[in-house]
Amino acid sequence: MNESVVKYVDFNKKILDVGCCEGTLGKYLKQHKQAIVFGIDISNQAIKQAQKNLDQAFTLNIETDRLPFPQKSFDVIICADILEHLFDPLAVLKKLKPFLKNNGIFILSIPNIANIKIRSNLLLGRFDYQKDGIMDESHLRFFTCKISQKLVADAGLKILALDYSPGFEFFFLKGRILKIKILKTLLHQLTKLSPSLFCRQFIIIAQP
Repeated sequence: MNESVVKYVDFNKKILDVGCCEGTLGKYLKQHKQAIVFGIDISNQAIKQAQKNLDQAFTLNIETDRLPFPQKSFDVIICADILEHLFDPLAVLKKLKPFLKNNGIFILSIPNIANIKIRSNLLLGRFDYQKDGIMDESHLRFFTCKISQKLVADAGLKILALDYSPGFEFFFLKGRILKIKILKTLLHQLTKLSPSLFCRQFIIIAQP
């Protein structure tokens, strides 16, 4: 459950969670924000569980399938860690725009390929894919802060807020040590000082 996304969701909103997986985020929003949540995901297995957690959930490919909703259906459309998995994220944002209500918002979370850990690995000649995280082996696109903002602008959206989700493992700041309060505070301060270097994700709030 992405806390950096949750804090931008107001109460009593109708939400579309794109790439909802099993509906964990939507379930939390229903319980704690009194939201109505619809989900879509390409995985039929994930949707079977999401249908238990959300108001409605549909198996479909966001890039090729038609959406089964009327236009102007949603107060919020969440794309949390999904755009980097798409062949054409720009086309998907444009496709989703008509389904926002007037004054509706997008909440996007996008991994930061310019994170210090990735940079340090590149200096050592490493660009190794992993099972999850910034270097998830299923990622098709990679984003910096500048590229993320350009994507949003090219989709005809205006950025209302740009936030950051701290997170990196570098030298002594890794693993269970990050549970130590003073080191967590240091991590947050470093992220504020240089977001593009120390953040794990960019959180973008935008609307047409």
